[in-house]
Amino acid sequence: MKKLIVSGIVMSLAVLALMAFNFPSFNRSNPQDKPASAFPEDIAKIFETSCFDCHSDMSSNEKAKAKLNFTLWGGLSDAKKVGKMTDINDVVSKGDMPPAKYLGNHPDRALTAEKKSTIEKWVTEESKKLMGE
Repeated sequence: MKKLIVSGIVMSLAVLALMAFNFPSFNRSNPQDKPASAFPEDIAKIFETSCFDCHSDMSSNEKAKAKLNFTLWGGLSDAKKVGKMTDINDVVSKGDMPPAKYLGNHPDRALTAEKKSTIEKWVTEESKKLMGE
């Protein structure tokens, strides 16, 4: 009887440990729904390298995801997209994104002048398309 109780406790702990180990994967979007698919290839590569770590469902940074979550991009209205693109362009051109704290751990993720220019061009062109100009 004692062995049965101990076995039950051990099994319960094993199940809890397994659940805890897999917990970060709960409430994530389908891995096939990658945020990069919503953007042109050149922009997707830039965002994958410098933005998605904080601004997608793959991140645990709730504050960054609340501000901008690229995984949800496809569900935004055109007007919201234009607003978000304007915000993206503003913080990128000012050098506020990626933030210095992030770049301290990932210096290779900094945006070059060329990448900033690519983002600015995309924002300008895509905003015009979305606004029907």
